Amino acid sequence: MDKLDLSLSEKIFFRLRSLYLANRRPFLAAVITGFAAHMFMFTNKLVNHDDIESLFYKGATVTSGRWGLELSKLLFPDWSMPWIYGIITLLLIAVSVCMMLRLLEISSPVLEIALAAAVVSFPSLTGTYCFMFTSASYGLAFFLAVLCAALFKKGGTLNTVFSGLALVLCLSIYQAYIAISASLFVLLMIKACLEGDKKAWKTVLWGFKALAMMAAALAVYFALTLLVFKFTGAEFNDYVIDNVNSQASIPGRILMAYQNFWDIFTFRNYYLISSEASRIVHLILLVFMLGCVVLAAARKRQLLNWVLMAALILLLPLSINCMYLMMSAQSIHTLVLYSFVCFYFLAALLAEKAGPAVLKPGKDILALLMCLVICSNVYFANMCYLKMQLQYEAADSFYVSMIAQIKQTEGFDENSRLAIIGRQDNLLYQAPELDTSLLLGPSADLINIYSRENLFRQYLGFNIEFADEEELETISAMPEFQEMAEYPYYGSVKKIGDYIVVKLG
Repeated sequence: MDKLDLSLSEKIFFRLRSLYLANRRPFLAAVITGFAAHMFMFTNKLVNHDDIESLFYKGATVTSGRWGLELSKLLFPDWSMPWIYGIITLLLIAVSVCMMLRLLEISSPVLEIALAAAVVSFPSLTGTYCFMFTSASYGLAFFLAVLCAALFKKGGTLNTVFSGLALVLCLSIYQAYIAISASLFVLLMIKACLEGDKKAWKTVLWGFKALAMMAAALAVYFALTLLVFKFTGAEFNDYVIDNVNSQASIPGRILMAYQNFWDIFTFRNYYLISSEASRIVHLILLVFMLGCVVLAAARKRQLLNWVLMAALILLLPLSINCMYLMMSAQSIHTLVLYSFVCFYFLAALLAEKAGPAVLKPGKDILALLMCLVICSNVYFANMCYLKMQLQYEAADSFYVSMIAQIKQTEGFDENSRLAIIGRQDNLLYQAPELDTSLLLGPSADLINIYSRENLFRQYLGFNIEFADEEELETISAMPEFQEMAEYPYYGSVKKIGDYIVVKLG
């Protein structure tokens, strides 16, 4: 068929087909592994405290500086839909991984497959799916972060402008993914050093240009955020204000970034490393990468290129953890550190380009190590989702029984308001066999104080007005409340005034 005779839709179809055929190995690896890791989440409505609260909206958007997340409602409506948003997110991440592989020119089929599988099984995506209401939007932000690096690498004024625009949009959806763009820029510079095609000063100059572009994109993002605040009357919420790292010095923040990067390997911080076996594999990966660096040094190359490469490898942990430069340590969590996957891409670059002596055995060793990491992450994701199901079923049974007691309480009528005082965590099954306290999402406090009313109304079908915080404090101080037994014992549910009061532990 003559290309001149093709319609626009046909040209688009053949272009997409061409892209798929060129990237089918990593794309299919990402999709298949993604289903193995996350399909249980896709086919069930597994909830935590935020997802219960945000069943029909995307949480804090503009007040968190995420005005792009608000705009993403045009693409992804305000419904927390596990099947469709789960698949959309997976496809966006799969396409992003293919872009990363082409960007870094990783050509080994086995490493393409391993890296694609590693990214979609990574615990940060497991945590993201626990917040299904924003998952597709975050998948789009991930794609934009990678697109930023891909466009900038092409060069030219127009590509640089569009690269900055992609980063601004990424920041407006989820600010933490700037670390993905930053880490890809560092990896591209390491790649240039390994290949030795550029002189060291040219690589450094390119890096400063990338840094300038990112600084300009940040400035534009903040300017647009202030403009959005001016027109909407919004302002940063307390969570953002409280977690901005304004106290520590710059050297202190940098030290904290490196310290927390090492903690990932030593203490499985944030569960980015999902098992003890995986932790050992990651330590072996570090040794493997060190060996590749030594082999690269032994090759005949410009000394400045080798020194620059070593410096850039040391810089990569800072780019991965660059959010520590802006936010306090307590605000960093599993979702924020998705950029850690760039550590695996560094290993692949070293295995492919460190030197002829390491090429064949190096790729085989890395593929085997990555396979063990992927298996660990797939198991971990499924265990997390199973834990969420068990917790929800326990909570469902717990509160259905409570609702029955509330309805049977003497004096319960259409004007009654509900006052549940205390926490139920000690009364619900916590699945201690799987401690996920450091993974944001399937945490212990499945039902939080702010999400309990939504649980009753939207999941348990009991539409009753809840007492507000001020009313709860007033009731808590009453002698009648003090004399009540703790739930589930006799006397723990009682009518006080217009309130049906439940006293938890």
